[in-house]
Amino acid sequence: HHEDDSQAPEGTLCVELPHHHRPPPTAPGPPRHADHMPVQTDADYRSLEAPVANLEGVKDRSQRTKLGFWQVVFMVSNGMIGPVILVVPYSFFLVGIHGWTMYVFAFFMFWFTGHLLYKAQISQEGRLIPTFPEIGGALIGPKGRDVVGGSITIELLGLCSAFVVIIGDNLVKVQPLLPFGVELSKATWILIFAIGVTPSVLMQNYTLLAEMSKIGVLVCFSIPCLVILTHLVYPVATYMEPHEIAIEGPSFQWENLPLAMGIVSVAYTTHAVFPTVVAEMKDVKEFPKALEISFGVVTLFYLLAGAGFYIYGKATDPQITFNLPERMQYVVSYAIIITICLKFALMINPVVLFVEKTCRNNGRLVSLLCIDPKSPEGTPIKPVRIVLVASCVLAALLIPYIALIHSVVGVFWSTFVCVVLPCVLALQLRNWLPIQYAAIWGLLGLSTVMMFTGLYQNILQIKSCYDGTNAYENMCN
Repeated sequence: HHEDDSQAPEGTLCVELPHHHRPPPTAPGPPRHADHMPVQTDADYRSLEAPVANLEGVKDRSQRTKLGFWQVVFMVSNGMIGPVILVVPYSFFLVGIHGWTMYVFAFFMFWFTGHLLYKAQISQEGRLIPTFPEIGGALIGPKGRDVVGGSITIELLGLCSAFVVIIGDNLVKVQPLLPFGVELSKATWILIFAIGVTPSVLMQNYTLLAEMSKIGVLVCFSIPCLVILTHLVYPVATYMEPHEIAIEGPSFQWENLPLAMGIVSVAYTTHAVFPTVVAEMKDVKEFPKALEISFGVVTLFYLLAGAGFYIYGKATDPQITFNLPERMQYVVSYAIIITICLKFALMINPVVLFVEKTCRNNGRLVSLLCIDPKSPEGTPIKPVRIVLVASCVLAALLIPYIALIHSVVGVFWSTFVCVVLPCVLALQLRNWLPIQYAAIWGLLGLSTVMMFTGLYQNILQIKSCYDGTNAYENMCN
């Protein structure tokens, strides 16, 4: 007998095996019976995420975290600046010559809530929470995850629908330059774009998205410069009458502020992308600095883009492109088409991740979509991504008014996702100074009032677009 032999109950036949036939010793563990198997919970899965209690350790996470500081700056900037820059002059038109104050206020508001969201992401038991919906789930519970996920889905699909509308408008504009006398309808161009952009949505390569973002940001930044340069080369007086471009009305029209703030909210709406970008960074600690640089540079270019209103006055179109002389319209239209093609996949990505994870957790959908249960968590589910692109196309065909889409999405959903939700999540942390608590509660109250007053005005505007009264000039163009 050996000392490590266990005692058998009386009446049990024991056979001693030679050492070379004995199984290797195993560590003691829980019983193997089915009734005693441990149940996996959401907390168990969250505990597998990278630790950030000591942020120095985040640098050495997995090999897939490849985004450097400047790549993050470009991705965040590309998330904010985009085709909405065409509508920025119209937001000035809605409120008057002091419209620039909206963007200064929005800079501080959205930068602050972006910082709140970052704090929420790294605060849960020293773990990095990878997506916006999972932040809601960690701090509020399953209902929080569902509310956050549903909200960013509606918001980002609305924005992507606006991109599709702009693509259709601009492809129709440039088609006279195409060979063979091609003349297609706006709906046909939209379908062609959807087919062309789908491959970029099907891929899962953040490094490539970061490189695409660099080109998209540079192209977008060139648009306000082109508008100003066009005015210097072709003065407005040479193709418009003075009374057509006069700036009329009070210096600040408060009654139009909720509509204008809807457009401003879209201009800064990229918070849904922040957690995904942070989760892919080499050094998480650098994100606040990247956030400050991105918001500062983008705000300067929005103010530059607002010059379009001071040039065209009351003739300012919801898309500034169509105020330019014909030959310059083509140049800017091509720039916008390139920008949207480079930006579309980045903006729809958070929606894709949320919907795919929801599908994986639903047994019926796993069977219906032929999802391999053994596939890794981030494996693309192609039918889901194709359906999401198709939903953007359908929405664009039903509501083809670009300024109205931006205002509707921005004044309610973008404000809810980018201001209300970060404030609510931050209040769950309970580690703020009194002055910080006051700022969070004040911002929460202000944004709530802005959401519902703006929503009411947008409902009236949608009705006026379809009954022909057009309550707000040019918005139904």
